[in-house]
Amino acid sequence: MKNQPMKILVTGGGTGGHVFPLMSVVSELKKQKTKIIYVGSGNLLERVQARKYNISYKKIFSGKWRRYFDLNNFIDIFKIIIGFLQSILIILFFWPDAIFSKGGYVGLPIVYAAWILRRPIFIHESDSVLGLANKLSIKKCKKIFVGFPAKYHHNLPIDKVVYTGNPMSENYNNLRIKKYFKNNKPTIFVTGGSQGARFINQTIAKVLPVLTKKYNIIHLAGNLDYEWLKKNSWKDYLLYSFTDDFASMLYNSDLIISRSGSTIFEIAYCAKPSILIPLPSSANNHQEVNARILEQENAAIVLREKNLTSESLLEIIERIMEDKNLREELAGKINQFFQKDASRIIAEEIIKEINNKK
Repeated sequence: MKNQPMKILVTGGGTGGHVFPLMSVVSELKKQKTKIIYVGSGNLLERVQARKYNISYKKIFSGKWRRYFDLNNFIDIFKIIIGFLQSILIILFFWPDAIFSKGGYVGLPIVYAAWILRRPIFIHESDSVLGLANKLSIKKCKKIFVGFPAKYHHNLPIDKVVYTGNPMSENYNNLRIKKYFKNNKPTIFVTGGSQGARFINQTIAKVLPVLTKKYNIIHLAGNLDYEWLKKNSWKDYLLYSFTDDFASMLYNSDLIISRSGSTIFEIAYCAKPSILIPLPSSANNHQEVNARILEQENAAIVLREKNLTSESLLEIIERIMEDKNLREELAGKINQFFQKDASRIIAEEIIKEINNKK
């Protein structure tokens, strides 16, 4: 029995903010003698990453609870019940030594099934405010790994909290200087995350004719706005709907304009000055809370959609780009929110718990 590999079930997904950190932990777990199965919602990103890391993948039904009236809420109740029953069967047949959930609605049926079957559960929360799935998992888990320092997590059981930072995609392991443009102008990277951000896209588009006279612009716009944006022909402007080169683009830019979800940890890793525009409709208002913490620490410039115009955004960009000391302060302060070796720490904590059980 001692020579058998440890069996670990990992779950979480839906967006890159869940999947890529999860795969970073998987990479660390695979350095040990482990057998890993990934349970997800079946989307393409999850399946591609499972193949990339050569681990088994299982799809379950998963439902999303919307904080407003929607008929899909009633339909999704049945999806959650089916997903829970699927989770029971998967755990019974695989019988993992531990479960690791990165959060997201797909992880909740797995966590509750694992709790009923008395399997040790570990969860990770990137944001300063717990997502609903993780909030409902607190009493069921052994440890809560957090991306923000523990002092920002109120009302969490102290004995369960482990500050690890946010696991980073392996794309950040071999970053190097790369020129995206033939000139030597400073580069601004505009991103709304893997799915884009319509407000940011529309606001920045109005001032691109002015910005591109002085700066190079890399714009990750997402699928929804890509078509109308590509009809323009701004000079020194690179437009993408999606890219596998996100880490390199961020690393090789001089200013980042972004939402304030998990991207903030990538900005912290690369130590870049940033303008953060929180998504007002984010779950539990977590993007606003994330941004407020960084704002209070002088680690980012935070602008709210409510009062933001293209002209005021242009003014802020110009002020930051003309003030080297401000850029250096913002870069240094946000870098303090990067915790080295988060994936390794998480993997070690999980394996230590498994070994203590044996």
